[in-house]
Amino acid sequence: MFGRRRRVEPVAPVTPPPLAELTDEQVFALLHEQLAQLVGTQGQWTLVPRSSDDTDVIFHGLKAHQIASSLAAVLRIETAALRGEVSAEPTALSWTPAPISVWAEPERAALAPVALPHFSSAAPEAAESTDRARLVA
Repeated sequence: MFGRRRRVEPVAPVTPPPLAELTDEQVFALLHEQLAQLVGTQGQWTLVPRSSDDTDVIFHGLKAHQIASSLAAVLRIETAALRGEVSAEPTALSWTPAPISVWAEPERAALAPVALPHFSSAAPEAAESTDRARLVA
């Protein structure tokens, strides 16, 4: 009935080790490399000053979004690699899908190709073949 109470010792909180982060120089180098591929001397795009008659705001907005997504992805991938969290997504199927259809007579297909008759309006065989053809429902 009268038991002894246990003294609970205070437990020090467990703090995880600090996560590895990219330095400012690494971030600058990554962003500069990506921007150079887009608008550098050998880049895909050129920069020109905007004129007053330029109204293509949708294209500019989409391109700005694409550039921001590209830069964020580079930073995310490099940070994950620095931390050892590399998990590459597969770029193709990990398995080979079975064919949808299979040739009914594969040995015949391998031996000789099937010759299809050539019909022209001047050939008498074309008239005969259309007479013999029937619709089957």
